[in-house]
Amino acid sequence: MEHPIFTSGVGQDWVYANEGKPQYWPLDHYFYPGERKTNFLGFNVTKQHHTLTQILMGLLNSGFKLEVVEEAQPPEEMMHIPGMKDELRRPMMLLVKAIANKSYL
Repeated sequence: MEHPIFTSGVGQDWVYANEGKPQYWPLDHYFYPGERKTNFLGFNVTKQHHTLTQILMGLLNSGFKLEVVEEAQPPEEMMHIPGMKDELRRPMMLLVKAIANKSYL
């Protein structure tokens, strides 16, 4: 899923310096879950934002056992792709492996 840092971004894009270099990733209203309207691949879309706590505790409170939580980052062999090094400045994706807890069922 998209990382909550990514979905809470204002406009889900970098703030750029005058020379066009990404300056920083804007973040606002992180603790306010809900709809976020943005542009994705040229289309206006509505996404749902949730905090990391809401995502992980939602799974745990629903009887799941967390096995893996990873904030995905691009591998070293992709660092030659333009803009890829900036992907190390904030997490874009969150990977969670959760297994149904049989004792909870």
